[in-house]
Amino acid sequence: MKKAITTGIGAALLTLSLSACGSGDNAKNAEGASDAAASPTGTASASASASASAPASEPAADGKPVTITFMHFKSDFTDGVAKIVEQFETENPNIKVDVQPVKYDDYYTLLKTKMAGGDVVDVFTLNAGAQTKLFADGGYLEDLTGKDFLSGFDKSVLDSQSTDGKNYILPVNANPIAVFYNKKIFGDLGIEIPRTYDALIAAAKKIKDADKTPFALGWKDPWTLSMWLTRDMPSNSALVFGQPDFFEKLETGAVKFSDNPATKVMIEHAQQLFDLGNKDQLGVDYNGAVDLFAKGDVGMMYMGTWPLVDIQKKNPELYDNMGYFPYPFSNDESLNKLEFNPDASLAVSSKSTHKEAAEKFLAFFASKEGGDLVVQNINTLSYVKGTDTNIAPAVNDLKPYFDNAELYNSQMYLAKTTIDWGTPFTQALQKLFFKKSTVDQVVKEMDDWIAKNHN
Repeated sequence: MKKAITTGIGAALLTLSLSACGSGDNAKNAEGASDAAASPTGTASASASASASAPASEPAADGKPVTITFMHFKSDFTDGVAKIVEQFETENPNIKVDVQPVKYDDYYTLLKTKMAGGDVVDVFTLNAGAQTKLFADGGYLEDLTGKDFLSGFDKSVLDSQSTDGKNYILPVNANPIAVFYNKKIFGDLGIEIPRTYDALIAAAKKIKDADKTPFALGWKDPWTLSMWLTRDMPSNSALVFGQPDFFEKLETGAVKFSDNPATKVMIEHAQQLFDLGNKDQLGVDYNGAVDLFAKGDVGMMYMGTWPLVDIQKKNPELYDNMGYFPYPFSNDESLNKLEFNPDASLAVSSKSTHKEAAEKFLAFFASKEGGDLVVQNINTLSYVKGTDTNIAPAVNDLKPYFDNAELYNSQMYLAKTTIDWGTPFTQALQKLFFKKSTVDQVVKEMDDWIAKNHN
């Protein structure tokens, strides 16, 4: 599997030009939420020359102890990140890392507030694509182009995560976003892996008829619902309804949600998933959904690879006997490839006074040792060449998709979108679920929101 998946990633990146994340996230993480978001506080008005005017870096090589701050959105992997940092500190005794985990839903708001207020964070996670461009345009990011530690990545990976031809971020990991399933439940009920959306819903109804829960949903955490809808809708928009530039036009107000048939398709899908989910879907968070699935009475859970560590701890038997299949967003089986997105990347603040130490930290993540630690502690795939890929039995089910490069990235259709349409759409859907709104009212609400918020 190792060689095949590594080759598949490279081939996919060459053709797909992965340019935006996942998260929750989370993503998610679990953080795999949409990258479409508002610009940094103060409208990113700092000029790109901010890097040149930043204070000189304090060297870490002169023996003087240095402490760097590291803020990240992998808060569900606090222990795993801590183990990686601990190894870095062991190998670099003069550098201490002040780790600041932040829940994904709050992450960008806090980061932008810190940036605008002059509270420098030396190293921080970013999603490739729109978020990186916003911070780069604002002059908040150190240009990493040509740094020696980037040699650990394929050129295709660096190109796919570049911004205006420059590398401001170090690619850390990527995740499939797919559907975990309980093989025993599927086997007992004679359910085959669904290859179309209608087959997915039919399987879910069969599970419900057997008095079991079809889907584990943790939609109390907004990112979990946003992660799903900001993939279902771009996928259907671009690949089913032939509107790959819909979100680019949405950005300028050239189109409305009511102009896109994928809008109502996504809303219909959301309602169906909600109806076939666990009780109190909007009262159960991400961790609660993972707990439900881990108990072994739930048929499916849409998610990145983030829950694997918890499931292995809570139910080793299920961990060894669950599967993973691509989310079939359409009824055209040929379109339903494996969603594969960049997750977390690392950036250095252009205003950091400890750039040398910060870059040593990035270099550690870019090494095979660091990449393997990411795989082992976060159960994800690393972009570093030659790193381990055998992260869990369930992920082996995806091997044919990697081998045949049957991968796609729905977030590429959002790469030029900087308005956070996913958050208000999540809120609008919650009203629908509570029967305080109708489908048409949801569409109108979103059209009104776009009219006020497009650039």
